[in-house]
Amino acid sequence: MGFKTNLTFDILTLIKTECNDCSVQVEGEVEVVGVVRLTEIRKPFVPSNDVKRNQWHYRDLEAMGGVTGAEPVFIDASFETTIPGGPIGGQTRITLRNEHMQYIVTWYGLCAATSYMWFAKFIKKL
Repeated sequence: MGFKTNLTFDILTLIKTECNDCSVQVEGEVEVVGVVRLTEIRKPFVPSNDVKRNQWHYRDLEAMGGVTGAEPVFIDASFETTIPGGPIGGQTRITLRNEHMQYIVTWYGLCAATSYMWFAKFIKKL
């Protein structure tokens, strides 16, 4: 979801400048498709969240909910569910490394090495 770091803006002005024909309140049912995220535990070298300055270094849903008055639910919405004048979806980037060649070389190399050791120990003795 999108966010604005400087909280000293007028939300009505922001919405009117970014979307001329948008209303502030979305009426009716809205379907949000995304990934529900859980609370994160602070890692040893990650700084603590600064609630007073609204700086979040990890997801602490209870603290975020306490500040905003919302339920402690965090949804990474997909881009298709972006609402004009509302939350911006598609902010989460998921990239998985493709290391298949490394795995192939590793496991076939181990197989070749152990096959050679087995051959040298048992077959050469005959």
